[in-house]
Amino acid sequence: MRRRRALQTETKPYGAEHVRQAYLAAGDVLGVIVQSRKGTAPAVPFQQTVTLQSQLLG
Repeated sequence: MRRRRALQTETKPYGAEHVRQAYLAAGDVLGVIVQSRKGTAPAVPFQQTVTLQSQLLG
């Protein structure tokens, strides 16, 4: 099964919230992850979420 993922993060200067998003594809299934936080959204929790969701897609 072919898996793909694309990660994006908002560049500085941020608005009131910092937004990170990821698109995951595995076969014919597409997953979208969006995390936002007032101020700055930390990278580590976002990366963990993307990794766990990728594992769920197989």
